[in-house]
Amino acid sequence: MKTIRVVAAVIQRKHNGSKQIFATQRGYGEFEGGWEFPGGKIEAGETPQKALIREIKEELDADIQEAVMMLEKHMAQKG
Repeated sequence: MKTIRVVAAVIQRKHNGSKQIFATQRGYGEFEGGWEFPGGKIEAGETPQKALIREIKEELDADIQEAVMMLEKHMAQKG
């Protein structure tokens, strides 16, 4: 079974006394129009934190200085 390592960011901000969660809408592929958290595959030799910083820059053109690992989940993928 092939292992694919990925990261995703859950970005939250407080605004006018309420919490808001940031998500992006896919513009292509099988899940076009669906919502997802920004992120992607971890490249060879890359830490999850560095991958997340890179993915945020690529997808959102935003610079972050720190990424904190909150959860690690292992899932089996067929094929």
